[in-house]
Amino acid sequence: MTDLAKIENSNELAFLHDSKAFEHLFRVAKAFSMSQVVPAHFQGKPENCMTALMMSQQLKVNPLLCLQNMHFIHGNASFSASFSIALANERGPFVGPLTWDVSGKDQSLSVTCKAVLKATGEVVSTTVDMATATKAGWTKNQMYKTMPAQMLRYRSATWLIRLYCPEVLCGLQSMDEIIDISPIKQSTKVDSGMSTEVDLASKSSKAEVSDSVIDSINATISESVRDDSSDSDKKNKEDIF
Repeated sequence: MTDLAKIENSNELAFLHDSKAFEHLFRVAKAFSMSQVVPAHFQGKPENCMTALMMSQQLKVNPLLCLQNMHFIHGNASFSASFSIALANERGPFVGPLTWDVSGKDQSLSVTCKAVLKATGEVVSTTVDMATATKAGWTKNQMYKTMPAQMLRYRSATWLIRLYCPEVLCGLQSMDEIIDISPIKQSTKVDSGMSTEVDLASKSSKAEVSDSVIDSINATISESVRDDSSDSDKKNKEDIF
């Protein structure tokens, strides 16, 4: 049996068969969901917060870090690219952190992510260029026009991580990987029950430096989430304990 298949701490799955453990975990998740510190897509959603808490147990990271860097896109859990890189640097099978070589510019821009394997000393790398990004349709994300080198750094790093140490992310994708293959427009259902169409291209063009266009989507729906959840906050806080 591989290390990945082993359950080192049975307490991590106690909520599956222990009603008290389940109730406690859900109460913690509910408390997080009422916080203004967690991202908008977790506010008022204790079920999603509970999923993130379960993942933080699996990854053995601070719950708030997991909440801050975890996103749900089309029902798929994903992490920010920077969080993925941080975990790989700390826990991956590498000597030192990931590094990058950048060459060319504009459509000839190319970024190579490199690392040295501890076990063998072999230098491993993945290269991503603008030609690949254009052919794959990733450049629909406007950040490939405003900060192409950074986007290629993220993509080359997540490719290398998924090739050589997918276990550090439990096999999950980065949110940029999911966004880049998503339709340019999509309907996002917010807590009010209304369906809001989000134009990823227009939203991303207004975004500041960030891991992904998903931050802009969150900003679009955050007000609806807050309006819907504010009326019930008082009652929830009375019920939580």
